[in-house]
Amino acid sequence: MARGPELPPYVRERICELKRSAKWGAKRIQKHAYPHIPLSTIHYTLRQEAKRVHGISIPRPGPPRKLTEEDRDRVYDTI
Repeated sequence: MARGPELPPYVRERICELKRSAKWGAKRIQKHAYPHIPLSTIHYTLRQEAKRVHGISIPRPGPPRKLTEEDRDRVYDTI
């Protein structure tokens, strides 16, 4: 299943700010501040907050490689 667009950094920061300063839980944030954002997205945003540095998105690993290092070496040697 394809991922949707990421939340903008200012929305992520606002969600985390409501959790920290206003002591709101995820359900309350979703109900009162962001009813258009799914509850699971708010939960995920709050869990990932500790991993982010200054609100910057965490890079994704990308697709797995098709060839191993040894296979690539063999192909290069053949060429």
